[in-house]
Amino acid sequence: MGDEVVRFSRVSKRFRLGAGHDSLRDILAAGIRKLSGRRSRGRRKPTVRALTDVDFSIQRGEALGIIGPNGAGKSTALKILAGIIRPDYGEVQVHGRLAALIEVGAGFHGDLTGRENVYLNGAILGMTRAEVRRKLDDIVAFAGLEKFLDTPVKRYSSGMYARLGFSIAAHVDPDVLLVDEVLSVGDAVFRLRCMDRMNELVRNGTTLILVSHNLDQMQSVCDRAIVLDQGRMAFDGPSQSAVAHYMQAMSKTYMSHRGDLTGGGQVSKDVELKNLSFYDGGNRGVVWMRSGHKLTAKVKFTLARSVPKLVVELNMRAMVSENLVSINSGRDGITIQAGAGEQEIELTIPGLPVRGGQYFWNVRMWNGDSGEMLCDSPFRYPLCIDDGGRATGILCLDHEWSVVRSKSTISIPKPHANLSDDVKMREGEHENMPVR
Repeated sequence: MGDEVVRFSRVSKRFRLGAGHDSLRDILAAGIRKLSGRRSRGRRKPTVRALTDVDFSIQRGEALGIIGPNGAGKSTALKILAGIIRPDYGEVQVHGRLAALIEVGAGFHGDLTGRENVYLNGAILGMTRAEVRRKLDDIVAFAGLEKFLDTPVKRYSSGMYARLGFSIAAHVDPDVLLVDEVLSVGDAVFRLRCMDRMNELVRNGTTLILVSHNLDQMQSVCDRAIVLDQGRMAFDGPSQSAVAHYMQAMSKTYMSHRGDLTGGGQVSKDVELKNLSFYDGGNRGVVWMRSGHKLTAKVKFTLARSVPKLVVELNMRAMVSENLVSINSGRDGITIQAGAGEQEIELTIPGLPVRGGQYFWNVRMWNGDSGEMLCDSPFRYPLCIDDGGRATGILCLDHEWSVVRSKSTISIPKPHANLSDDVKMREGEHENMPVR
């Protein structure tokens, strides 16, 4: 650290909408139209700013994440760093050998075999033929494509493309490695291997720049992240703080545009479900929260008639799993004396201890006297959970570690930036370490 490897100095880039004139064919065709007088007069194609005055630097051995909504300029920044496109304004400096994995199959020739493409891509990335030959077995083994090495890559799946492309880039021994969202097409085991490989490269001094919508993946590798929004730098700091900034902004945008998710699941005409919305500890409407933090769910509905003993149930599930959370007022011994008209019910959960990811909720209602179901909505109400990239199971449970030493002094560093306590054990002491 302390040695600047990448400098992005007030970089701006804009693109002209519509067909461009980048190839020789397009340039010649545009020139002929201009000479023949067929060029439209007084009409200029509109432009869009992809980046505006973006400024940051990266030190040797640092892992930087770049996050933001679609169209924020993330991939444009990586392509400028890779030299694929040039900025309109500003200066970019990259010191050392750079390897980039930006698009699936970029630099591959479909008619060449996997083996031939390893040599081709290796040469493009600055490796000598002898260096490629020496690393070939490791590259192929990492990608897991031994059986397909001599098959033309046009017959590869997108996942196989990504595996081979990442393996080549990761074995170049680059000074700077750029990785875009392409790892999302790989299988789960290969993604874990990629995470391990990227962590290994960073430990050995490689500078990593990772663009990803997978915030858990990004936080598990990167200590620092920047947030881009509409081509401008919105945040630069610790990765967890960057994720919080990004998700809070996304929650605010979503809440202001979502409207009420009404309709569907109305078993009885006597009840109309208006909305299920979520609020954090500060009573701010959210669709994102930290694992283990306070959550309040508010159910709004209208009854056509009074229900003396109304039972309300909220259920949460992941996209493909069974219910992870089911909270039923009747099971808690609580029924609600609900009159006709608009109603609002709140459920407060001190902490929702689940791993990071996207979850969906539904609402069910019964008449406690007759057992008649009044409402059973689809699982359509989203809530994103961020666990700081530290969970590997379904749950993130509060827990304590205890270390006992009789005649030694032990210093246990923070295992993750989320954990706030450095615990020092002195002779004869026994301390508990709260982990949240």
